[in-house]
Amino acid sequence: MWAWLEDKAGTIYRDWKGDFSRHYNKYGRETIPPDLIHRQDEWDWLCSHFVSLDFKTRSAANTTNRGKKESEHHAGRLPIIYRGVNHKEKGEEFPVIPA
Repeated sequence: MWAWLEDKAGTIYRDWKGDFSRHYNKYGRETIPPDLIHRQDEWDWLCSHFVSLDFKTRSAANTTNRGKKESEHHAGRLPIIYRGVNHKEKGEEFPVIPA
């Protein structure tokens, strides 16, 4: 139960921070997202985080790695076999990670 809760909290935090990163990239530092209107200190911290060398290095590495991906790492709500059937019906090969 605790592992699930920690995983869920981590996912929510990551998505929340990602929303702010997209907002920062689109509007810059001056436009505060509606969720942080009365929390200027948190917005300032996030903006500093987004321009840090550590964040930029990790972001670039993750972008590169997502481009190298040869298959999906999860199947979403559908069982993986259904994904294979859908690829077959479209005349596509099912992506396989080389061993």
